[in-house]
Amino acid sequence: MKTTILKLLSLVIIVIALIMGCKKNQTSEAVKEKSASLDLQKIESLVKYCTNRVLHGLKTNDSIPIDSVVYYLDATSNYTYGISSAHGDSQLIDSTFFTVPYKNKKAALHDVDSIYSAMIDSIRATYNTIQNLNKNLAFVIVTIVNQQPNKIQLKAIYSIIHGSTFNPGIFDTTEYWLWWNWGTNSGGKCGPYSGYTSLDAAKKIQQHVMLNKGAVIGCYVPPNTEKDFYATDWPNPNHNYNDGPCYFFYYFYCNYTGDPCYHACLWPFEMNRYLSGAEHVIYTSVNQSSDPGAKPDDGESFMSIYLTGDFAVGGGPNDDLWMHKGKIYYGTYIPCGSQIKL
Repeated sequence: MKTTILKLLSLVIIVIALIMGCKKNQTSEAVKEKSASLDLQKIESLVKYCTNRVLHGLKTNDSIPIDSVVYYLDATSNYTYGISSAHGDSQLIDSTFFTVPYKNKKAALHDVDSIYSAMIDSIRATYNTIQNLNKNLAFVIVTIVNQQPNKIQLKAIYSIIHGSTFNPGIFDTTEYWLWWNWGTNSGGKCGPYSGYTSLDAAKKIQQHVMLNKGAVIGCYVPPNTEKDFYATDWPNPNHNYNDGPCYFFYYFYCNYTGDPCYHACLWPFEMNRYLSGAEHVIYTSVNQSSDPGAKPDDGESFMSIYLTGDFAVGGGPNDDLWMHKGKIYYGTYIPCGSQIKL
């Protein structure tokens, strides 16, 4: 896997920090060796080592730098439980919050171990509510949401794929969806198949992207790359006026309320075009000379997308540009071996 110098340096820094936190008596020669020959097997070995270090023989004064806490929780949960190739016809994305105390920029490993157990228990509780034999934790993303002088608050976002392993591929002839679910009981489906649902076009496209996602069995370890986007970030050079003057100017949904062809109900052919556009952005290199996408050129793999329609720019209800916005996440992929069921 190709890795840029900047990415290599960032990984080296994180690995060194983890080594110092997980193994206080590590020699400088061993650190130098790990830094000089960093690869995916080294990351995998480090995750295994840190996991075993926490589970066996912790001392009361063992600690880990707070910068490494997120890495440890993220990497260990994904390595132990994550199956990035999970397939099904439904996806559940949820999150849990927790707080880690620290002193002198270090957190006690026994506290980190307790937090890790609490995080997994919270995910397991949600996992167990799904009444389906085919269910797998696809990934966990841990981020810092608040840092105070003596504690950090963390958020773990996780995805569980479940249901039939049938890959839905594209939207069928009944898939008419509002670009955004305007509010409680406002309706998600539209056109000839209208009726209230908690989903909308944004969430259905997000769901299909994840269900169409292909990978060998494995998992992701941090650091992760997060790409913020608005529909207008991705103009479509292949826009075809034969599709209509208001269609597909962008890879994600974007429409102007003042245009005579403005409509909030997306037809099946529109859903499929925006699905195709989203996947183009996700899987195409950011440095491609023509029609670039969002994918980093440092070997990271697509993890997940968060897509919503709750965004507008303009002066009023009759003069607004409505669009989809969201985030795309990429991470370093490793073949994890056999995962443990939650």
